[in-house]
Amino acid sequence: MRRYKVKQVDAFTDRAFGGNPAGVLTSAEGLTDKEMLSIANEINASETAFVLPSDTADFRIRWFTPKKEVLFCGHATVASLYALAQEGKLGMENDGEFSFKVETTIGVITVDVIKSNNEIQVILHSPKIALLREDIDKISFLDALKIKEDEIDASYPIMRETNLDYLYVPISGLDTLKNIDYDYSKLEKFCAKYNFPGVCVFTTETFDPDSKAHSRFFAPLYGVREDPVTGSAQGPLGVYLLINGIIEFSGNEVNIKSEQGDIIERPGRLVINVTKDEYGNFTSKLVASAVTVLDGEIYLP
Repeated sequence: MRRYKVKQVDAFTDRAFGGNPAGVLTSAEGLTDKEMLSIANEINASETAFVLPSDTADFRIRWFTPKKEVLFCGHATVASLYALAQEGKLGMENDGEFSFKVETTIGVITVDVIKSNNEIQVILHSPKIALLREDIDKISFLDALKIKEDEIDASYPIMRETNLDYLYVPISGLDTLKNIDYDYSKLEKFCAKYNFPGVCVFTTETFDPDSKAHSRFFAPLYGVREDPVTGSAQGPLGVYLLINGIIEFSGNEVNIKSEQGDIIERPGRLVINVTKDEYGNFTSKLVASAVTVLDGEIYLP
């Protein structure tokens, strides 16, 4: 019988039962794709991360929902680096600042870790971000979300992030965002028509006075009704806020506090650090904390 160490880590929070829970296997060598999917289904978090050796980077991560493998998952990446740092792996036995190249399905990404006085901070460099205006069948979308047309904030565009194919839709206020109780089947059909793995609906009205946006994220194509705090969606959201003039950009760098999860009682907070290079290209980094809530083993034949 094979035994694998497994953790559940709440990412984008500094307290247990907040943020977004992820399963993490910090040493997943020898598992088949079918076994990874079965483990993800057993853990039943929105995503479970499997850390593997890599020939092209410091290590590799694969992410599975209970239903299928996904291209990229921000919160499970944060959870993985937190767990690795907590276990003192990859040279992180002592305090210090560390940087890693991580092989993923969408390419090699960078993740930094700061370990100091029993505190661990993870800085996730978002993959390439490209946002374009998107024309959608608004009637079908409104019907799926069960909202009215004036509850979409027409001051700002509906946009697609073209690398992950997420849809970004501005909502008129926090009350509207709170009251969205969408039709899963209809939104799944809508997303399948346009190849949207996920839909980020957000408003600039927030719970905390120093936050700039509150969002919700639905991913029916991945079998996830609602994701508590979506790291892969937050980097592009920060860029959206800047390119559409919601946040003023002075100089070439800005920090944006973002919220997600409060509406489903999994409050999460993070900082989106957005920079612009000399050619006008934007990049994002997510500054996050996490908490381990379960630590054990899973047994396989």
